[in-house]
Amino acid sequence: MKNSTLFFEDDICTNIIKDKTIGIIGYGNQGRAQALNLQDSGVDVIVGIRDGSKSTDLLKKDEICFNSIEQVVSKADILCMLVPDAKAVEVYNNNVKPHLSKGKTLLFSHGYNIHYSLINCPEDIDVIMVAPSGGGVMVRSEYKKGSGVPSLLAVNQNYSGHALDRAKAYAKLIGSARICCFLSTFKEETETDLYGEQVLLTGGIPMIIEKSLKVLLDDGYSPAVAWFVCYYEVKMIVDLFHKNGFEYLYKAISDTARYGGLKSGKYLIDDDYENKLKVVLDNIKTGKFKKELDKNVDTLDYRSTIDTDSQDEILKLMKVLFKKDNS
Repeated sequence: MKNSTLFFEDDICTNIIKDKTIGIIGYGNQGRAQALNLQDSGVDVIVGIRDGSKSTDLLKKDEICFNSIEQVVSKADILCMLVPDAKAVEVYNNNVKPHLSKGKTLLFSHGYNIHYSLINCPEDIDVIMVAPSGGGVMVRSEYKKGSGVPSLLAVNQNYSGHALDRAKAYAKLIGSARICCFLSTFKEETETDLYGEQVLLTGGIPMIIEKSLKVLLDDGYSPAVAWFVCYYEVKMIVDLFHKNGFEYLYKAISDTARYGGLKSGKYLIDDDYENKLKVVLDNIKTGKFKKELDKNVDTLDYRSTIDTDSQDEILKLMKVLFKKDNS
């Protein structure tokens, strides 16, 4: 399949970076996964950590070379900033930027700090993005299975003239090209990632499930049955449309489920809901959300609205069922 914005394994040659030293800054979930995948792909990898890092023992166990961030920046040809967004600016300004030299490549797996101009890079380096669409645990586990997690690729600075080729090669080496790589931009990746998190992944879906559960529990239904219909069956529905789309979903379910779902769905997810989604997106695009995050990052905590007894019963049920699923 030939497409100027889609890349697969056969489209990508890794020679452009195969003999380069790749430095991973940070050894959290994403840093560890990418470092191990790169090492298994035969690349020279070294991890940069700060003094006193808790990752030292894990790095020794994983048999990954490591050194101070400053030493890694000086030695590596490609530098991957894989520390959390909130810490990245400080690490970049204090430990990375003073040791960057002409012709190096700086890689990010999220566009946030570049898009919002929190990190400003010298003009004589490449600045690229390889953003796997999954957490580090999945990036690693899928690679070990012989598969991968798709990635978004982007170029912010193309000093060398080969920045995109380097991003493609890196994506192949961590396993993403086994599935597919998509050409994007730092702006698009950042804004759509934040939007997806807020309206679906960590905002919409978990809260829809909890509120649906609460209504049944408040009306006297058992926690076990309420959990089954509001939580456990969600995965079944997602699996139905995952491979073949929403049309397939509505053809595969019963007449009762289709009629009830479409009627109630249109009532719940109305124009007002769509307008709220547009407000969320607008706040991300204008930078309003970023400003709020800077001031309030530690002010919100999750507080369940479900009573403690029901929570305990549901957790016991989950442990039993998921233990059987994994046995």
